[in-house]
Amino acid sequence: MSSEPSNGSAMERVLAVRFYEAKKPLKLEEVTVPQMGDDDVEVDVKAATICHSDLHTLAGRQVPERIPITPGHEASGVVGAKGKNVSNVEVGDRVGIDYVQSCGRCGYCLRGRDNLCDNFTVMSFNTEGSWREKVIVPSRHVHRLPSNIGFAEGAMLNCAVMTAYHAVKYAQQMPGASVLVYGIGGVGLSLLKWTKIAGARDIVAVDLEEEKLRIARREGATATFNPKDGNPVDQIRKTTGGGVDIGYEVIGKLESEKNTVASVRKGGSAVLVGMSWDPLPIHVVNDLQVPEVKVMSPQDHLKAEIPEVLRLIETGRFVFGDAVTHRFPLESVNEAVDVLQNRIGNPGRVVLEP
Repeated sequence: MSSEPSNGSAMERVLAVRFYEAKKPLKLEEVTVPQMGDDDVEVDVKAATICHSDLHTLAGRQVPERIPITPGHEASGVVGAKGKNVSNVEVGDRVGIDYVQSCGRCGYCLRGRDNLCDNFTVMSFNTEGSWREKVIVPSRHVHRLPSNIGFAEGAMLNCAVMTAYHAVKYAQQMPGASVLVYGIGGVGLSLLKWTKIAGARDIVAVDLEEEKLRIARREGATATFNPKDGNPVDQIRKTTGGGVDIGYEVIGKLESEKNTVASVRKGGSAVLVGMSWDPLPIHVVNDLQVPEVKVMSPQDHLKAEIPEVLRLIETGRFVFGDAVTHRFPLESVNEAVDVLQNRIGNPGRVVLEP
């Protein structure tokens, strides 16, 4: 995509959040809307959520490929214009945006492993993100939203819900499994719901916030533990008769990763979903070989999984509930980030509404 005006008209400018430097306030600026190609769509953003992975960028743990850049990767909106080759959506459609944008041509894409695409780009890292009034994206990476959800839910499904769904499929969770969900944020709560839909027998939830544990119990957790009350590993192993079949870690911190591995029974799997930048010390013989524990780390989601999730939402199998807790105008982005970063008001998904 070039930086020329869309549709060959006068340069259209929209409001966008701009990231210049880690640990500094974000700026709100006018930017030029890129030119829309024949295979692209222009989406008027109605909701763009703040994910914990966005906080990694703002803290400097994950540096975008170019700076300044607009952060954000979860978004939904309305198709405002489309290129001449676009046939999967129409102007006026309510759509969600898939932020992991694969090429569709490399060997991984052709084998259906597009999350490992050799040429993939990620919104907010390689290309402009979603915290803006309009975005231009390839049409193959937008999908119509189910009529029974709003724009906020349509935004978070592209990451929080899809990442959790892929993790459960990647782990090959079977009906009757006992599972652990370590961290009940946006992804963790979605994971808990997917494990229940997949037929989990026992669902253990771990979090530092009692309100999140209350929500986890309401959504189907059969046992909950707070690490503030002591190391939860012994309690988990006692409650589940030796450990869980599958442990999902969704925080990305060393303590929770080690506890998750230690909470898995012999022959089970530890699925590390949370983004982590610290080396994980594991005693291969004692922690993995002797108990034959498998450590897995899924990458985002597959394009082919999106229609599966949309059908489960449409038919009422997956219900968002009150996952979205805070809404802010684009101009209040720094306040919105502060709410999530400092856990003000027990935030679930925090949403920007341009």
